[in-house]
Amino acid sequence: MEKKKFDVLTAKVKNENVYWTVLGKAWENDTNIKIEFNALPVANPNGDIFVYLKEEKKDVQKSNE
Repeated sequence: MEKKKFDVLTAKVKNENVYWTVLGKAWENDTNIKIEFNALPVANPNGDIFVYLKEEKKDVQKSNE
């Protein structure tokens, strides 16, 4: 069975729009999910920090533009 890969994201809401920032990658293994951060999230005004794991899509070509 193929292990899942994830993008690690954080969201910022500004003027009713949601802006997503990629913080790193995550990989599923037999017992857990390993998360590698390339950047750290910033706390919201309430002091909360949220990260989201979104399954990496194989059929989507990514661009750095």
